[in-house]
Amino acid sequence: MISRSAKLHVTLYNKTYELKNQPFMKIYTFILFVCLCASGLAAQSRFQDPATEKWGWRDREWNHIVPAIYEEVQPNFDTIMVVKKDGKMGAIDEKGNVRIPLMYEQIIPGLSPFDSWHGYALVTKNKAQRNTWGMVNTRGKVVVPEKFQYVRALSPGLLAGRIDGDSILEFYNAKGTVLYKIAGLEINQIDIDNTCFGVFGVDYKKRFYKLDGTLVYPADPESGMWTDGSLTILSKGLNRQGMINSKGETIIPYEFTRINHGLPGHFIVEKRDEKYAYGGMGVYDKNGNVVIPVAHHKIIQFGQVYRVHDYTVNKSSMISAKGEEILPAQYDFSNLSSVEENYGKNIPDRHSERYISAVFTENRYQFLIRDDGRIIRPEGSRRVIYYSDNHPLIIELAAANDKEEPLQMAIDFNGKTLLPADYIFLDFTPNPNVLLGSDKRIKKIGFISLSAPQKTEFRYDYRTRFQSGFYRMSTGNKYDLYNLQLKRIHSGTYNWFNEPDKDHLEQFRAAQKTKEKLVAVAFRESMAHGEWLAITESGKEFLCGKPEDKPAQPPHLIPINNAETVSEIVKAPETPPYPPDVRIETPPQTTKNSEYIFQLFDVQPEPIFPGGNDSLNQYIGRNLKYPKQAATSAIQGMVVVKFVIEKDGSISNVSLVRDIGGGCGQEAKQLVEAMPKWMPGKINGKPVRVEYTMPVKFKLE
Repeated sequence: MISRSAKLHVTLYNKTYELKNQPFMKIYTFILFVCLCASGLAAQSRFQDPATEKWGWRDREWNHIVPAIYEEVQPNFDTIMVVKKDGKMGAIDEKGNVRIPLMYEQIIPGLSPFDSWHGYALVTKNKAQRNTWGMVNTRGKVVVPEKFQYVRALSPGLLAGRIDGDSILEFYNAKGTVLYKIAGLEINQIDIDNTCFGVFGVDYKKRFYKLDGTLVYPADPESGMWTDGSLTILSKGLNRQGMINSKGETIIPYEFTRINHGLPGHFIVEKRDEKYAYGGMGVYDKNGNVVIPVAHHKIIQFGQVYRVHDYTVNKSSMISAKGEEILPAQYDFSNLSSVEENYGKNIPDRHSERYISAVFTENRYQFLIRDDGRIIRPEGSRRVIYYSDNHPLIIELAAANDKEEPLQMAIDFNGKTLLPADYIFLDFTPNPNVLLGSDKRIKKIGFISLSAPQKTEFRYDYRTRFQSGFYRMSTGNKYDLYNLQLKRIHSGTYNWFNEPDKDHLEQFRAAQKTKEKLVAVAFRESMAHGEWLAITESGKEFLCGKPEDKPAQPPHLIPINNAETVSEIVKAPETPPYPPDVRIETPPQTTKNSEYIFQLFDVQPEPIFPGGNDSLNQYIGRNLKYPKQAATSAIQGMVVVKFVIEKDGSISNVSLVRDIGGGCGQEAKQLVEAMPKWMPGKINGKPVRVEYTMPVKFKLE
């Protein structure tokens, strides 16, 4: 019987495995997975055939990259998915190529991008037997033979295994060659890096070794924990780690629970007492000099500087590599929350990890700090928005009073003003030299060239960026479509104009009249029931229809050369017969008020949890509890919660889209209802109500 306990970890897909008395006991981690992009299709995702209940893999346009032939598809990785067919498991890549043959009874994935298994996976053809586990790489090559009960990857070039009942660990390189053997039962890595590891011996003592199999400290094998050849960390007992140099001189005293790498030549130390109560952190250099004294604070390396959170005042500061104070303890730091996360992943020179957001606790003004310690602090900035190192920074200034709207401006990374604070809103485009914005005087939207902003034509009332990156710009019933190069490729007057959904994409693809991609769909009152217009990536328009009297016939495409001319020739009926597969954008009725609720892809900027995605994960990690009934009944799975983020950032209309029982749905719902106020989504610089969907995955450990 495998014991289960409910624990919470914010780390995505973090898994731990042990092989002890059972052939292979799996200890599952309770995974929290928050999907921060609620509307629109993911770039790629799995799908299920409702007729066969088999799984496949598709792209954004619903092209079936991998047909629905598998009993399971586990899309846990960037490039590799574990699949199951006819009771056998294997792995395929994102293009459907077989990477690990369908020949195993069990695969425990540790493939890219997870460091815990360094790009390897555990495999067995018979999980009921003890000594049948091996390890394969991402190409399916068996590196560790399938003869072990205990297997482990210590680094990309070092793997180990032990046969059940044996007391010898065999170590292999990445080519599957045996390097050496060490007497022992289990392997324990220390968290300073992957250059040394511990072996738990049959005498119940732990000794540490270097990757070449030699002892860290031969003079006292049980004390030596880590070495780089000149410096060595020794342990003299519980909470008594220290460091000596090559001469044997003590340079870090034996009074710390943990010693880790800091900036180059630095070591971050952590102190705890006998009851493991926190005692503070500090920094030493390689010569034993104190860089940051041990105090009641937390120290995090950030690029070339240190982020230091002082628990006594609950505020953060910034310290240089020399121990000098760059910023005093007056700020709240958080990872950078940037706009359009879905569109930014493939943007050149996008390095949001190099920046953090700093908020002055007195007036809540925000600025950026780069990982080299440089401060980007525009005066009066309530928010600094980053997109890439090539794009400008958008600055939202604090409003002069409660009656005035905050204005936005654009600057470069040297602080030079590129656009003055004359705009209700500004937004990024794929072109670093062009921003999308609305002038405070004209109250219209246009594409603003930073080299010639005076030539901007502010002509639109609304704008939406599709998941494909194309822009829908509109004024009344007049719609313009812009491509990724910001070139207007289509114009027309429509009653409805939006992104294609699954049905549109499949119908359009089935017609096979063009190889161009479908990027937009539209509808006019003059059209017959069941018909809709398809607009391709070049701006061509086609009439698509599914005649109800001939349901067996495939959809037809009729090229239209001039969209405006057709609208003038065909007389529109009094009541528009909307086709069943077209979604009419009507305001949904709500219990709080009757204002229109926008979808996530309609607004820019999108709603943001205070402090960004990391803060949201931390909030859920601290507050979400595994329901007792679900834990007792071993209930696991995904709960999906839908809610509305109001114009003031508050949460309303919380409902369950999907529940798995056992109290999980109610727990997730209560968690959302108790959330603090978000930063609301906006259209044209004005807060609007936005619908948001958040999946939360419950899994037992």
